[in-house]
Amino acid sequence: MTRLPDTRSAPNGIGAWPIAAAVLGAAALYGFGAHGFALSEPDEGRYAEIAREMLVRRDWLTPHLNFVKYFEKPPLVYWATALAFVGLGSSELAARLPSVLGALATLAFTGWLARRLYGNATALLAVVLLAISPLFGLLAVVLTLDMALTAFMTGAMCCAWQAVSSGGRTWIRLTYALTALAVLVKGPVAAVLIGAAVFLFVAPQGWRALRPWIVWRGLALGAAIGLPWFIAVGLRNPEFWHYFIVDQHLTRYVSKREHGQPIWYFLPILPVALAPFGLAALCDPAALRAAGDPRTWTRGTRFCAIWASVIVVFFSLSAGKLLTYVLPALPPLAVLCARLTLWSVARGRDAGLQRAAWLLLLGGPLLGLCAAVLPLVNDHHRVQAGAPFFFAGAVPLFATGVAMRRLLTAGRARAALIALAAGWTAVFAVALAGRDVANAYRPLGLAARAALRPEDRLALYHNFVQGMAFYTGRRVIMIGGRSELKFGSLQGDHAAWFWPSDADLLREWKAPGRLFVVFNRKDLDRLRPALDPPPIEVIGKDTKVLVVNRRSVTGDQ
Repeated sequence: MTRLPDTRSAPNGIGAWPIAAAVLGAAALYGFGAHGFALSEPDEGRYAEIAREMLVRRDWLTPHLNFVKYFEKPPLVYWATALAFVGLGSSELAARLPSVLGALATLAFTGWLARRLYGNATALLAVVLLAISPLFGLLAVVLTLDMALTAFMTGAMCCAWQAVSSGGRTWIRLTYALTALAVLVKGPVAAVLIGAAVFLFVAPQGWRALRPWIVWRGLALGAAIGLPWFIAVGLRNPEFWHYFIVDQHLTRYVSKREHGQPIWYFLPILPVALAPFGLAALCDPAALRAAGDPRTWTRGTRFCAIWASVIVVFFSLSAGKLLTYVLPALPPLAVLCARLTLWSVARGRDAGLQRAAWLLLLGGPLLGLCAAVLPLVNDHHRVQAGAPFFFAGAVPLFATGVAMRRLLTAGRARAALIALAAGWTAVFAVALAGRDVANAYRPLGLAARAALRPEDRLALYHNFVQGMAFYTGRRVIMIGGRSELKFGSLQGDHAAWFWPSDADLLREWKAPGRLFVVFNRKDLDRLRPALDPPPIEVIGKDTKVLVVNRRSVTGDQ
């Protein structure tokens, strides 16, 4: 039985500064990806608008979206985004700043933990592979709640490791504090996951190991951080508790009405989420079998394995699943993947890297072929816009495969690792440069903002383009559906902002004043004969078009 060695004592010549340099390099890369690109739909537009409305309404307690109550998630990321708007203005970079900072904090926590468990070499590789992995790297530059949740959960688990490895109630209290902050990002699920992971790691050691975790100062600190908002918002909004706890947590966990997926959904995703190093590890089954035997695990390996497994199993058992749910499992998996990779290289095993090189050699030309053929057979606007980026990504993919093959043939496995990291960084940078291919409608919003006068109205027909409210700075009218605003729209009288039928649209279209409407083009074509006066197109973007009923309030066409 081969025990995976603790590599902290291995002479690798790597100090702590390359780890810090890797985090700084990620900061530069993420800064590029977060700046200048339009807010994508629906998440970025939604969360940026909630933060903007906090400032407009001067209400930091009750979140609102399109000026109706929105209780799906706690407010910590909204608060952070609103503060970024105060300091930097209402820009895309400011909106994404909480995610960028959360990603950098997660990288720092991951490097710190890997360094303590396995040494500098593993820490450096763990930070690099996590920073440029597809799921983590892309979410680092997207305004969602998941990256902030991952940062606080990773920090909490690092403090938990320090508490169980070296003792000290201060680390336990910090674990409680960071857990409470994670709860303020996405709700009680954070406490469930962190608590379960710590319990499963500590409990086998008996009551004496568990007892220090039941400490009133830690509980009080966590409660002081996490509970005030929940209590205050519940007192002001009695409807909050049932909707937040029952509908948004318990019901969503057991119901397949949203995002229903099979129980094995995350298993094929995880290696791809950590590509290319995760795929390289998967391509060496013999090394995986050796590493997968719990009898060979060090204490640190068991800690990371329990941490990742709790998250993956918990969300696998959920009826509804989203790709982003497993993001908090990536830091411990990155540490384990980095350690397995370096262990294999130290043993002269390069089967995983050899097969990964072949995947890149084949993937580069295949991606280039797709870039050449797809625009000829599919005229979808995103296919046409994405083709140049496919070409740009194909070149470093193929070049990286060639470089790795040559280095591995020469017996230079560590140099092949460096080539893989450098080449994939180039591919990742191309992906960031092409992010405007995503679903984003900034031109519609900016055109509407320029054309709208204070007395004009703006409506969305059968589609909730979240960014329209943010880019125009206006409340929008919903025609034909309430979407995710259904609960909030029923709290108070909002009838003037929700028109249930086409009859309402046709009536208001004829009424005095100007009405701007965002349509899907096919809907506009269907309704055009009934729209009197005839609609005037302001701007089109992809499948959507902004039209107005008259050029001026006097009725000019």
